[in-house]
Amino acid sequence: MSVKKIILLSLTGILIVVHIFQLYFEPRAVVKEIKPNAAVTTLGISNHKGEIRLSKNGDDWVLNSNHPANREMADYLLSTFENLKIIETVKKSATDEELDKYGLNNPIIVTGYSSNNEQIQKLFIGKTTSTANQTYIKLDSSKEVYLASGNLILAFDFAEENLFDYNLYSFKTSEAYKIQKYNGKAVPENLDFIIEKTGEVAETKWACPDSKVNETKIEGWLRSAESLTASEWIDDFESLDMNAEPDLVYIISAAGKDIKIEFYGINEDKEEVIVRCSESNDFPCLVSKSKVEKYLKSISDFE
Repeated sequence: MSVKKIILLSLTGILIVVHIFQLYFEPRAVVKEIKPNAAVTTLGISNHKGEIRLSKNGDDWVLNSNHPANREMADYLLSTFENLKIIETVKKSATDEELDKYGLNNPIIVTGYSSNNEQIQKLFIGKTTSTANQTYIKLDSSKEVYLASGNLILAFDFAEENLFDYNLYSFKTSEAYKIQKYNGKAVPENLDFIIEKTGEVAETKWACPDSKVNETKIEGWLRSAESLTASEWIDDFESLDMNAEPDLVYIISAAGKDIKIEFYGINEDKEEVIVRCSESNDFPCLVSKSKVEKYLKSISDFE
């Protein structure tokens, strides 16, 4: 497992532990909650590690670099932003000196936007209290300084790469109904084989137009291919030929979606190959060759 993925898992674990701690050990009662007045679909985060823009795309999240974002972490950030629990109003109208005292002269800034990019709510995050489970905050629309429940610095002060999601796709074997393999670009003349479920719903069977296939072998392969994880994302586009054709393409249809996975450099003497997947915005990544071996199948492997 790469260092980046270990860091991501560690951050997710830390956020969960902190959230549980704050739920059960918050010593002071919440007096009110602050919520946006409209649905937030994008978060803009300006923190001590850079600028991050996180946008919702259906059930998924995408970063401003087009990297897929870790859904659990992104959902946690949105929930935190949309449910600010206020313990007390510290100052009705803070002076610059008081703002500096509460860490609000150099704050973390989190802005929520609607689907049409309209600003909905802007949050300024200052220092935490000595117990580190309460945070001084201010809203753009108010001069008041609040004390909010939770460590909001821990929640929002991270680098963009800490949000990367390395899962390229996932599906359930029970929901799959078609497998297409192409030797090269996904065009009719490159089609190697197509296997799909046929018949009535209660009696569907896997079939191939040109061969008699074994259902047990097909479902066994599908279970092995239910997900694929990248080793790392490729950011150096100049090192890639973005117009190059893939060596191999699979299109797996499941739950109403066509998951397209393109493999490049399969025959090169390298430990990893380049992969692009429709479920992760076709963003190029590296995948271990050992994980790719299961896709090097011919129709005879399923007979």
